[in-house]
Amino acid sequence: MIKFLALAVVLSAVFLAAGTASALNENRFGLYYDRAATIDEIDIAANSQQVLYLVLINPVSEFGSVYLVGGFECTVVPATGDILLGVTFPLNAINVGSVDNLIVGYANEGLPVESGGGTTMATFNILTMGNNPEGYFLLPASPSSHPNTMAYLDHGDSPGLIIDAMPVSGSFDRHVFTFGDYTVDEDRKWGDVKSLYR
Repeated sequence: MIKFLALAVVLSAVFLAAGTASALNENRFGLYYDRAATIDEIDIAANSQQVLYLVLINPVSEFGSVYLVGGFECTVVPATGDILLGVTFPLNAINVGSVDNLIVGYANEGLPVESGGGTTMATFNILTMGNNPEGYFLLPASPSSHPNTMAYLDHGDSPGLIIDAMPVSGSFDRHVFTFGDYTVDEDRKWGDVKSLYR
C-alpha cells in the first residue's frame, strides 16, 4: 500500500509538472526569421533589409484550443538603429495602430490557426544596422484591451473573447529575437573555458 501511495504521489507530480510546462507555452507571441517559428536569432549582414514574422504560438482559451484568430494587439520594439519599414498581414486587415504599435482586426474572416500551434499574424520588412545583442522586444499595445498584456481575439467557438498573451521569452523585459548568433558564441566561450581544465 505504501508503494502504491508513493507511486501515486510521483505520478501526480509528473502530470502536474507536464501540465504546468504546457501552460507556459500557451498564448505566446514571438518574432522569427522563418514562418515555422524556429529561428529566433541569426547572423546577418549590416545595413540590409530583412523580413521577420510575428507568430502566435499555441492559442488556447479557457474553453479549449482556438482555431480562428479575429485580430491581435502588441507593440514591436526593434533593436537600436533598426527601422520597421512596413507590415503586411496574411488576410485583409485593419490596423488602427501603426507599424510598431499594432491594433489589428482581420476584416472579413478569421485567420485559421495552422497545425502545430504556430500561426503567422503579420510580416515585417526591416532595415537593420546589423548584429545587435540588444534584440527585439514585444510589449503590450497602447492603448491595450487588458492592462499590461498583449492580446488576441478568438473568432471561432467563442467569438469576441479577448485572450491575454505573453512574449515567447516569458517576460516583457527579455528580447524575443536578435540579429546575431550570440547563443553559439556563449556556448563556444564556455567550451573554451572548460577545455583549459581538461
